Amino acid sequence: MPQDRIIAPFSQWEPAISAEDVFRASVNFMFLSTDGRGSLYWVELRPEEKGRCVLMMRTPTGVVRELVPTPFSTRSRVMEYGGKPYVAGHGRIVFCNFVDQRLYVMPLNETSGPRPLTPERSADDRLMKFMQPEISPDGRWLVAAYEIENSGAEPTNAVCVIDLDCEGIQEPCVLVSGADFYKSPTFSPDGRSLAWLEWNHPFMPWDSTFLKTAPFSEGQIDSAAIQTVAGSNSVAVNDFVYSPAGDLRFVMDIKDSSPDLPENYFNLYEWRNGAVRQLTSETREISLLTQDASKTIAIVFDNGVPGLAWIDAATGSLSMVATNFAAVTKPVLLGDSIATIGTPSDSPSQIAIISPQGRVEVVRQAAESDLHPEDVSSAQLVSFPTEDGGTCYGYYYPPKSRRYQAPKGELPPVRVLVHGGPTGMTRAGFSRENTFWTSQGYAIFDVNYRGSTGFGRAYRDALLGQWGVLEINDVRDGLKYLRQKSLIGDHAVVSGGSAGGYTVQRLLTHFPDMFAAGASHFGIGNLVTLQNLTHKFESRYLEGLLGGAMKTHRQVFEDRSPINHLDNLKSPMIIFQGSEDRVVPPENSREMALILARKNILHEYHEYRGEGHGFRQRENLVDSLDREAVFLRKILRSREKKMSAVG
Repeated sequence: MPQDRIIAPFSQWEPAISAEDVFRASVNFMFLSTDGRGSLYWVELRPEEKGRCVLMMRTPTGVVRELVPTPFSTRSRVMEYGGKPYVAGHGRIVFCNFVDQRLYVMPLNETSGPRPLTPERSADDRLMKFMQPEISPDGRWLVAAYEIENSGAEPTNAVCVIDLDCEGIQEPCVLVSGADFYKSPTFSPDGRSLAWLEWNHPFMPWDSTFLKTAPFSEGQIDSAAIQTVAGSNSVAVNDFVYSPAGDLRFVMDIKDSSPDLPENYFNLYEWRNGAVRQLTSETREISLLTQDASKTIAIVFDNGVPGLAWIDAATGSLSMVATNFAAVTKPVLLGDSIATIGTPSDSPSQIAIISPQGRVEVVRQAAESDLHPEDVSSAQLVSFPTEDGGTCYGYYYPPKSRRYQAPKGELPPVRVLVHGGPTGMTRAGFSRENTFWTSQGYAIFDVNYRGSTGFGRAYRDALLGQWGVLEINDVRDGLKYLRQKSLIGDHAVVSGGSAGGYTVQRLLTHFPDMFAAGASHFGIGNLVTLQNLTHKFESRYLEGLLGGAMKTHRQVFEDRSPINHLDNLKSPMIIFQGSEDRVVPPENSREMALILARKNILHEYHEYRGEGHGFRQRENLVDSLDREAVFLRKILRSREKKMSAVG
């Protein structure tokens, strides 16, 4: 141990990085793609520009530049979460602008700004929204997943088409409709077919999806010739691509398959000449595909840990691509190289190009690498037994500081993180925010509770009917395991956003002695309120998670709502909410805060004007992080004083 380190209890450590510095000049990378001609494109979410999403380009010569000028923000609101909001090809880009949700087009070789492609409103005065635009191989047609709002009713979803050869503004024509939801419309290499994914209530797309295709010609599909490639009420198709020959390759899993069988996992299949054949037989997840002339590049998840792999379609064999990344997102092909968004264990996320020889060119980095290595904690993958005989997973980050050393034998407090979704996942890798916490003496336990993705269908489906029960038991069992391994002490706090915020509130009211305090970010206190106010995409989500519709299972909705168990609450709670949140409307958090105040329960409530579901503006990100840190530290130090006095 270096002699100049200060011996101090974990609760006395000061962070190596301030909340202000956590978000200083930092961006988030999303929606990496290529135009097939050597250029690379992506979207940067910039908190310093009030959450503006900036479309970026790297030219074949390596020049990086912004494409869309201020005040345009490249972001879709289809299904509220949105999806890829742009497409590049044939010398132009088409993108969705966040404020008005219109499509705009801009030639890449001109200095003039974007011009609108779609009108402000439909002919019958309704708002239109677009995501995942795709240009036909001949450059004439643009298709997109399309959502049009209906006053007082659910929006209508469809696949639409626009003729790019027509001058001026035009309202899109609907190509495919009738299902509740659509995504990923994709042209075949010859432009003569169109494929897409669709699904219907009450299912979510990871429960049941249908991959369909139809002939396409002159801006129309032959509706009578629509074919279902794969899918059923018990089958989920997660992603697909066309091969150069025009065959469809897709990943699919099957409900109620044994965890020991490949059918329990997303595996690669091929549809050729009207017949489906299985290409891989892995007992690990395969996802997020990109196709080259002979092979498919994919993300492969081993116990939830993502890596890159080539898949040989002829043999079904996988060849892992060695990288220094703890996590990667969807890869794209850039000639013979692979481009991806990767997160190392010790430095910020980056857009990187990996050559066939393994050389890495960093195109863009999410933030400065200005932290001392001795202040950066790396994730340790943990698996732990659950009380009901299962196995669960998470990442453990030990406290780490170059300035401080805890007294011998002292174990750290733990900050438990509960990811959103709940059908989502947490990934390992460097995070300036994690360093803010671990360098001030907290261990972090980031839990991939059952219901998380990346571990197979049975693991994901385990939460169906059990939300509010199973995941809180997994957190409890994880804490028990870490204490048995002497990795954490007795003090614990918990933090989570969205569905994770619900789990925070559920933990605090169901296990009132487990946590000293909790932080709920745009979380759910009342499932009845959420069901009454939420948006179309998730309006039937709770049926699967809670075992039935509210009209037949209202008692379950009420019993698993934290707001109805506040008499059990012993630990203080801090609540954060965005005023413009359409996914978890602010009424949820306001209702919780009001009742906490009436019951005189220690809490804080902070609502940020203009923020939606997930904060994007730098000043609000900084403020919420600072407030959470001060709140939790105050509670923990107060508890320590009481314990010392008793001792």
